[in-house]
Amino acid sequence: MIRDLVANVSGYPGLLLFCATSGILMPLPEDFSLIYAGVRLKSGQFLWAPTLLAAIVGVGIRDFVAFLIGRYLGGWLLHSGWMRRLIGRSRLERAEAMVRDHGPSAVLMGRFFIGFRATVFLAAGATGVSVRSFLLWDGLGLIVAVPATVALGFVFGEPLAELSFWLVQRAQLVVVGLLMVGACWLAYQRLRRDPPEASAP
Repeated sequence: MIRDLVANVSGYPGLLLFCATSGILMPLPEDFSLIYAGVRLKSGQFLWAPTLLAAIVGVGIRDFVAFLIGRYLGGWLLHSGWMRRLIGRSRLERAEAMVRDHGPSAVLMGRFFIGFRATVFLAAGATGVSVRSFLLWDGLGLIVAVPATVALGFVFGEPLAELSFWLVQRAQLVVVGLLMVGACWLAYQRLRRDPPEASAP
C-alpha cells in the first residue's frame, strides 16, 4: 500500500505534500519519498532544482508543524501519561535532554536521527527554543540532509528504493505486533483489577 502511494505521487506538488505530511499524517519518514524522488530524477521524470525545492519546502513545513505543536501543546503533551506511553518515556526524555544540553543546535542534531526527529522538534518547541533559532538550525539541516538523501536515490536507484520499502513493510508488521501485545497486556491488567463476578448458582 505504501509503495503504491509513494509511486503514484504526482509531480512536484505531490512530492511537497508527501514530505509535508510524512511522520504526521503519513506513517513513514520523508526519507522514503526523497529516495523515490532520486529514482525519478535518474529516470528523467524529475529535474533537480524543482525536486530539491519541493522536498526542502515540504519537509520544512512538516518540521515547523511539529515545532508549533510542541510550542503550544508541548507542556501538556510531554507530561501526559498516554503520550509518554505512545512515543515512549525514554525517547521523550532523551529528546528533552538533548535540547537542554545542546540548546537550539539540538534541532540540527535531531535532523539526522530517523524516527527521532519529530520528537526533538516537539521538545524544542516545548522547552522554549525561539522560532528564529529553530528555523535557522532546521534550515541548515535541511540543505544538507535533503539533497544527500535524494542523491542516494539517484545513485543507487531502484535497489535502494526496494530495500526502503522492504524495511517499511517489516516495520509495519512490528508495529502491528506491538499494538496487539499492548492491547492484550492492557486487557490482562484490567481483568486483574476488576475480575469478573462469579455467576450465581
